[in-house]
Amino acid sequence: MLAVVRVDWIESERGWGTRPDGYSLHATTKEAEHYINDYWSKMPDEVPDEYSRPGEPRLVEVDEKTHEEVQKKRNMRIYQHQIPYRKR
Repeated sequence: MLAVVRVDWIESERGWGTRPDGYSLHATTKEAEHYINDYWSKMPDEVPDEYSRPGEPRLVEVDEKTHEEVQKKRNMRIYQHQIPYRKR
């Protein structure tokens, strides 16, 4: 099994509420934690009108191409608008 760490993100926008904001993929749990900490370190002291917040990191199975890409880049952010729509 080829696995990477996935973090789902939720966008919050003042006056609009929340909505999915894609996900990020990471080579390791430590790198996911570093990515999240780096994101929060760039936030202003007061709550901004719009921001995203992470869910809990979890292991997910991926195909070989995705695994290789994540291992090479170490962290990848895929925003909601970049996710292909799949009819279920």
